[in-house]
Amino acid sequence: MRYCYGIFLILSLLLAGCGGHPNAESEVDVHTSKLVQIGTRSYILAFPANYPHDKPSDHPYKLLLAFHGSGGSATEMQKLSAFEKASNDYIVAYLQSEQVEWNEGCDCNIAHRLETDDLGFVEQVIQQVSRKYPIGSGEVYAVGFSQGGLFAENVACNLSLKVKAVAVVAAPMSVQLAQKCQPTQPVSIMMVIGKNDGVLPYNGEVHPNFGLISAPSAIQLFARINQSLAEPVRKTLFNGLVELQAYTNGKQKAELYSITDGGHQWQFAGNGSTFNTTQEIIRFFNELNVPTLPASSKLVAVDGANYHVRVLGEANSGPAVVLLAGPNQNFHSDSAWFSLVQPLLAKQYRVYAIDRLGNAWSDLNTDLSYRRFAKDLGPLLTQLQEKEVVVVAFASGSIAARLFQQQYQNSIKVKGMLLIDPDVPMPQSLALYQAYPVDWYQAQLDSLLPHLATGAWNVRTHDKLKAEREVVTALIAPQYQDLMDWQYFDLVSQQRLLISHQQSRAREIASYAADLEAYQALAPLSSVPVSVIDSDFEAAEVAADLSNADTIKAWQKESNEWNRTQASIAGGEYVPLVKSHHLVMLQQPEVVVQAVQHLLAK
Repeated sequence: MRYCYGIFLILSLLLAGCGGHPNAESEVDVHTSKLVQIGTRSYILAFPANYPHDKPSDHPYKLLLAFHGSGGSATEMQKLSAFEKASNDYIVAYLQSEQVEWNEGCDCNIAHRLETDDLGFVEQVIQQVSRKYPIGSGEVYAVGFSQGGLFAENVACNLSLKVKAVAVVAAPMSVQLAQKCQPTQPVSIMMVIGKNDGVLPYNGEVHPNFGLISAPSAIQLFARINQSLAEPVRKTLFNGLVELQAYTNGKQKAELYSITDGGHQWQFAGNGSTFNTTQEIIRFFNELNVPTLPASSKLVAVDGANYHVRVLGEANSGPAVVLLAGPNQNFHSDSAWFSLVQPLLAKQYRVYAIDRLGNAWSDLNTDLSYRRFAKDLGPLLTQLQEKEVVVVAFASGSIAARLFQQQYQNSIKVKGMLLIDPDVPMPQSLALYQAYPVDWYQAQLDSLLPHLATGAWNVRTHDKLKAEREVVTALIAPQYQDLMDWQYFDLVSQQRLLISHQQSRAREIASYAADLEAYQALAPLSSVPVSVIDSDFEAAEVAADLSNADTIKAWQKESNEWNRTQASIAGGEYVPLVKSHHLVMLQQPEVVVQAVQHLLAK
């Protein structure tokens, strides 16, 4: 037996994947389970407590295939994991290996030498259970422990058309399988492994016959196969017991849960917390369509749509500061722009950076506009239990800020508003905003969306993001290098690469003209203090486009006048900046902090 390194492993099912090879029929709970034969092979089929055995069910269930460790049995795996008791949504098939080990794909063990067709057996079980029971279309999952986990990876590599997601516990990946793993389509995968695993080592193992790659290398392999975004979400969970490394391609996930002091076991505990592997696997499977968020982020539902909210300084008292993003020259418009100023503000205030639908980790939607965002912002803040706020809006975020204040002035107190290079609802400015590329997106949207779906703009989007990263790197002053949250910036920025987000960007641009019309219809705000930070970023545009210099200069002049007037009539500050970049929040965050302090001092 390839992985039975020590007879001591037999002593506890909770600590081992190896041991004796008891008959699969032993100790089957006949009330919730039954033994099923397929030729000479067998599996235990376990049902949730709510399953109606006495009548046909129209409720679609999910099928979970579970693979025991080397030398183990289906009965032991059922005792160890008890998935049917953790959820009412899964029918669980605990499969029994034919040999002492599974034919895991390493081409190196007894099951391989005897040409045991374990993958064929898996297909037979899926077919049989799906024919006899109400299994939802595409709702087949797999999980394996120890050597069974290595086999689960083989299932992911070779049965991707059959299985939606797999979970691997206490196993990294064989070198041989890693070299030949080519799923037909992406599969979500969850790996759970202790860093101190002495049986199937976390960091892999060099061996001429049955070498192992490390767990981090394995999850990176699946991430590459799935064409995931480059940067994973990294965070600690369960009081430091677990280190999470989570990749996504926008649809499938590849996540590694490294247990800091864990060994070769199923359940884990430490630092005053317990990682219930069974429950966490069920959660992972159930949340495949829910984004894995970075630290300090959460989703807030409004009218059936989830908004991404990043919260910093949550323990601070007083009015909250709400950050609303707007676009740069590439119409990229999300909370990445606040990666420096939000941590600075959070030293004093409770600060929320809120992403519109279709941006960062907010839900996708076809109804995307600043008007929609303004309408949802009131209920969103109510759910956050915020009744008094200072709104900081960058660029076109001023549209949402102004419309929000108009709609919710009687229910949420806006103590002040800070506009950073706001959109200007004046004739020359509006004409410029509504011209190219906005008019082009309006005209081309119906044909553009399917064009984007082909990936036609992936390279150009990647190139723009690379250039943006270089610009932002140059903007950050030396004294702020340690405060800049580059991990968050990169995580949000790379979301823009997803085709779904490229399409969302196109929809927002096409809706922009109607947003401006709603904005223009409102008078300048005078009921609350409004401060305006006015950079001279237009000067760089003049230098870059001399043929349109007169038009840009006229726009700049009109903007300066409107910004100064708005601040004056609202009793706020007018803060002009010289030789400044448009992304003031990243280049001069102290100016933003000072302006917020001034508003809250009123």
